[in-house]
Order: sequence, then C-alpha cells, then structure tokens
Amino acid sequence: MKYLLIDKQQRVSVDTMGKYPTADVRIMEELDKKGIPYDFAYSDSIEFAFIDGETHILANGKDLKEYTHIILRGHRLDRPKEYETKRYIVDYAQQHGTKVLNAKAIKLFPYYNKIAMAMICSKHNIPYFNTYYRTDGDYKAERDFLKEYPLICKEYAGANRLQVIDGKEKVKKNVYKIDDEKGYEQEFLKDKDLRNFFIQEFSPKGMDMRIFVKKGKVIGGWKRYAKNDFMTVSKGKYEMYNKPEKYIKKTA
Repeated sequence: MKYLLIDKQQRVSVDTMGKYPTADVRIMEELDKKGIPYDFAYSDSIEFAFIDGETHILANGKDLKEYTHIILRGHRLDRPKEYETKRYIVDYAQQHGTKVLNAKAIKLFPYYNKIAMAMICSKHNIPYFNTYYRTDGDYKAERDFLKEYPLICKEYAGANRLQVIDGKEKVKKNVYKIDDEKGYEQEFLKDKDLRNFFIQEFSPKGMDMRIFVKKGKVIGGWKRYAKNDFMTVSKGKYEMYNKPEKYIKKTA
C-alpha cells in the first residue's frame, strides 16, 4: 500500500506555511500513525508521456500506477487545466486499479466553475441563488433577468484576486456587492474583464453554513456570520452546527 497526495501550489507564501500545506501535513500525520508510506507532489509538476503506444502519467518522476491510493487535494481555480489534469489522473488510475479519492464526483462533474455548479443544481432541483451570466460581460445592458439591486458580482471560476497590503501580496475574495449601476466602477472590480464574472441575487441574511456529508450522512458542519461587511468570510463569526435542521440536512 502506498499513497500519493497531490495539491496545488499556493499563490502566495504565508509565514506559518512549512514545506507542505497545513492540511496535507495533517493527512501525512494520520498516514504516519498507520504506518502507510506516501509521496507528495504539486499539481503543476505532473508529467504526461505517450510513448510507443503507451500512456504514462508521472509525479516526481514516478508512474502513478505505482500507487494504491491517490488523494487529489485542491487545484488552482484560475487555471482550468489543473482540474482537467485531475480528470486525466482519475481515468489513468482506474485503468491500473489505483483508487482515487472523490473519483466518482470528478468524473460526474466535467467542469469546475460556478456556472457548472448552477447547472447541476438546476438539473437536480437543488435550491440555488438566482444567477445570470453573460458571455459578453455587459451587465449594464437592458436585460430580462436580475434587474433588482443590490446584486453580487462574482468571478466565474471562483478564483480569488491578489491584493498588495502593507507591501505584501494577500489573497482576497473576487466577490463584490453591486448597489447600483455605478457599483461596477468600484475599486478592484472596475478594471476587471466582466466576461469572467457573473451576477447573483443578494442575500441579506448575513449568514451561511457549511455542511459535511459522508456517504449520504451528515457528519458535521458550522455556521458563519458576517460582522464587518456583507461577506461571512471577512473576519466573520463562526459557530458549530453539527445537528442541522431537517430541511438543511435533507438538502445537504
């Protein structure tokens, strides 16, 4: 038995980060406890070789078929090819009997972006915010959908922006509240290509929740409350929510 962890390169370095991302270190600790050998690779260092009619996918020079299990961690949302690479890895691993975490979901979900998520929700009658996307990015034009302000404007793939604060690059959400037509001219959004953004109805709740499901069963979760602005992730307040109400549990 041998595991391979594959994760994305961090866009900016942080003082608390060691050789590996913190979440991967926690996984490594658990593998160490069980005495399971493992390797680690970044998703931007995967190799593909099609030689003499044979396919090879390698990480750190080792063929992926040498591993019994592969844990695919995060991928860069601003680089769609990284998710495509995950799908190639799943196909290749399954050909050689290697198990891949979340392989079924990755095969069922061909694109990893907000519009694809909306399509999945619409197809399966899962509640979702009213959403509108224009391929030309002209949200000031006359339209039949989402005319009421305020609105939320989000990056198409969910990729964050980099912002220089006190001389250091920081990762910030590419999410903006649009109170009127002039809202598209606000700082950090005004110079963006809106063809890479979509708009969504605004929720005044100031709260969201994350519910974790394993094999169809809710195993835990938490709620997040906005404190300083409309975003719950901006120094918000967190609380455990491990026993959600019946409706939330059913939806999750």
